[in-house]
Amino acid sequence: MLICRPLEDSAPKHLLESPQSRFCMQILDTYFEILKQLNRYERREAQERMVSQVAKSFADKESLVIEAGTGSGKSFGYLIPALFEKIRHGDSKQKPVVISTATIALQEQLMEKDIPFLAKAAGMEKLEVRLVKGRGNYLCIQKLTELERQIKPHSSEMLHINYLKGELSRGWDGDLANLELSIPQELWKEVRSDSEDCLGRRCRFYDQNPYRKAREDLDHADILIANHALYLQDLSASQSLLPPHETVVFDEAHQLKHWALSAFTIRIGKFATQKLLQKIHRRLQPLPEHFHHLIADSEAAIFEWLFRSENSVFRLYPDELFLHLIKKHIQVLQDLEQWLAGMDVKQLSIIRPDLIESDLDLDKARVQREKLKQQLQGLIARWEFFLEEDPFLKHRVNWVEVDRERLYYELKSTPLNIAEMMGTQLWQQKTAVLTSATLAVNHKLEFVRKDLGIGEEAHDLVLPSPFRYEDQCVLYLPSSLPDPNSDQYNIAITEEIADILHVSQGRAFVLFTSNSAMHRVSHALIPRLPFPCKVQGDMPRNRLIEWFKETPNSVIFATATFWEGIDVPGDSLSCVIMDKIPFSPPNDPVNQAVVDYIKARGEDWFGQYVLPQAVIKLKQGFGRLIRAGDDKGLVAILDPRIRQKGYGKIIQRSLPAVQTVYRLDDVPFWLFGLAGQVNEDDAALITSDLPQAI
Repeated sequence: MLICRPLEDSAPKHLLESPQSRFCMQILDTYFEILKQLNRYERREAQERMVSQVAKSFADKESLVIEAGTGSGKSFGYLIPALFEKIRHGDSKQKPVVISTATIALQEQLMEKDIPFLAKAAGMEKLEVRLVKGRGNYLCIQKLTELERQIKPHSSEMLHINYLKGELSRGWDGDLANLELSIPQELWKEVRSDSEDCLGRRCRFYDQNPYRKAREDLDHADILIANHALYLQDLSASQSLLPPHETVVFDEAHQLKHWALSAFTIRIGKFATQKLLQKIHRRLQPLPEHFHHLIADSEAAIFEWLFRSENSVFRLYPDELFLHLIKKHIQVLQDLEQWLAGMDVKQLSIIRPDLIESDLDLDKARVQREKLKQQLQGLIARWEFFLEEDPFLKHRVNWVEVDRERLYYELKSTPLNIAEMMGTQLWQQKTAVLTSATLAVNHKLEFVRKDLGIGEEAHDLVLPSPFRYEDQCVLYLPSSLPDPNSDQYNIAITEEIADILHVSQGRAFVLFTSNSAMHRVSHALIPRLPFPCKVQGDMPRNRLIEWFKETPNSVIFATATFWEGIDVPGDSLSCVIMDKIPFSPPNDPVNQAVVDYIKARGEDWFGQYVLPQAVIKLKQGFGRLIRAGDDKGLVAILDPRIRQKGYGKIIQRSLPAVQTVYRLDDVPFWLFGLAGQVNEDDAALITSDLPQAI
């Protein structure tokens, strides 16, 4: 039930000017009623503004970029307007609102906690909400039957196949997540659904198709919960995965660029061609032997060329030999395509060769052959990306990852600028709300708008956190550390970290910008610390976080994955230490190429690209500390460039306004309560006998 009452005193004036605005006012009215049903009612001005602005954005079909500081309650800020889109459209068929997140944790929070509470509080228990999963999460029954014919009767693989068949007969929906037993990853890859092999209505299992049923169920939803990876894959696949929709909310939008680049990156792994050969071989009479030999020889030569480099990740600068090898490989694939096009379709074994009798069977065989041809053509098209002598001219970077232990490689081709692509394919087509606690640089949203190609017609807003950072947090910027690029830096910060942990009595995340620095410093420091310590990788991430919460005075040494998405409210986490400003690694091939691209355009590569990225990452690290209104603690950024360089002022202005100190002696003990009041003997135990070289 939608509860309405006058809001002239609390609603912004622009909400009273039109029918859409009056509906926004009703939404805000209901928002106040919902809040009263919370155990701890707490009015948040930032959240109120967000509800009204998102509601107006939906009503006016205008996109919105909004930074909502930590603690402002941004999930409610967009969920409440999303709930009432169904009411606004009345009885007419409403297209769903899609909410896309970056993490499974937030998806679970929305599905299991936030939306059920809001729907019940608003009297909308019949609201249909669905979690969208990628196609690879569902079983392909056709592939299962194919694999069953090839597996030896008493093998372990057959046990899993029989288990899957038994679960299907008992009503299993084909979703991998809904099985009680674990299925080996390699086997699941052989039987999972994908668009390349799907015969559609011609498949004899069409009516039982788990993915089709799941996809049709999405058409009845009012709200769809997806993730950035799937949403942007859908965008790159011409929007074939998600139902038609007009409105999308991107939470954790600071990660959108990463997933967009990933979705539009062309990839070819070492086994891509071999896997396709195996697929053709399974569905035909034996593939002519000479194709196996030609492709094996071609791939071996490419492998040898790629492994000449000593680096595990590098930009691809092709020479004449490499281009010759790629052309030769493509020619073999083209010959294979011609052979496939000219073969007798009766050779295809969709069920078994001897069962192809009717015209319908022959029709299925022709469709299967066309599918295989399309996959070959797609593979050839991907290889052709690496025929470019200078991909930079087409605004792309070609690069390589090699794994010498596994003798594996992957070729990648990534666009240098996705702004135009995102502008035409997404922002001009949808009403989008982008939100995160970390989007602004120096209190402005220009970087994220330009980086993602968001046009001037979109509105933006920066909302402050309700936390009292000046009363809850102190920023420590050491004044006497060497240059971060010097050999002495890790030695110096090891001593500094020991001193800080003495003051905070552990209870800290020590965050590094590289694995090597993390291991060198933690290896030198942990044996001398009187606190329980773990290093990222000692146990799975979720278990490591639980260990930290449950272990008094504990310390975690970590890198990238701990800079964001970790929520530890209370005294367990009272200190966050960051070793450096998190600039992108200079040897990262994509970042190298983007910098070159910006330089070639005569633009400020550092101020427009490198610095804003680092600021947003640093804000994420900073945000690990204060997670609730009564949290308090210390953030230490050890990098002296934040004080010495001109850009350091931009970084400091982008962080929450806090008290800043430059000597550890000036850190107030009230930040840590009694735990911070330790004697000098304890300090000596921590800092004595530190190594002179790390």
